[in-house]
Amino acid sequence: MPKPLSEVFREVVAPLPAASSSELDVALATYVEAARTSWPDFGVEPFQFVRYLAERAPSGELPPLRHAADLWLACACVQGVPLAIACFLQEYEPLVARVARRQKAELDVAADLRQVLAERLLVSDPAAGRRAKIADYKGLGALRGWVATAAATTLSTQRRAIGRRREQPESAADEVLGLHLDPELQYLKQRYARQVHDAIIAAVDALGTREKALLRLHLKERLSIDALGAMYGVNRATAARWLVAARRTLKARTIERLRAALELNSHECESLLGLVNSQLEVSMLAHLDADVEGPGA
Repeated sequence: MPKPLSEVFREVVAPLPAASSSELDVALATYVEAARTSWPDFGVEPFQFVRYLAERAPSGELPPLRHAADLWLACACVQGVPLAIACFLQEYEPLVARVARRQKAELDVAADLRQVLAERLLVSDPAAGRRAKIADYKGLGALRGWVATAAATTLSTQRRAIGRRREQPESAADEVLGLHLDPELQYLKQRYARQVHDAIIAAVDALGTREKALLRLHLKERLSIDALGAMYGVNRATAARWLVAARRTLKARTIERLRAALELNSHECESLLGLVNSQLEVSMLAHLDADVEGPGA
């Protein structure tokens, strides 16, 4: 027999809510029902959502009921539910585009904004110790406002990075990545840049044909996830998952090769992750062959 929702909630929240168990059960059932109204098919169990909700309500006070559906969508995205990710992109990519237009962003900057924001909000990277930022949404306000704020903040960061590149082109890559601010990472870059580059190239060569083609088309040819999905005859959520999986595989194999080739302590290995992240796209773009086969392979 499943636990009452109030018991699941109380396992997480401290101090305990003042409401009785029966009152809390009614309140939680009402919240779950409201949450599922707009997005009923995500496959998230009520007890999973209640635990997620409790983690974002440390005082025991439930977020406003009018934002329950937003929190349900965020919960499903954090769990990596493909349908939820597809619904999020369909719902909020037009909003991100409007933010870019209002801020008079150039077309290429606006395109980068959509890609960067989608990856930052929806993609976790356990190897780098990074979780999807949408996990930070607590349901206290509308998700639309939260996403719009995230888009405006990200756009501002992009513009500052572009300005720095124009001012100091020779050190642009290091400056944008913040390497000059981290002496340890700068030391690792000077000592191991060649080994990292070679490990990335070897990892690229070990990728499958489809993985190489996806990365080349997306990063070199600048094809959108929608375009990739159309080329491969799959929906955009599947195309996005393929891209994320290819990048994760590439990073994991690069780190494996470096650990096998270099005698580093655990702290240096963790620091080396930052160097891999900084060099990954540059080395990969330089090496991905222009004649990699596409969807027909």
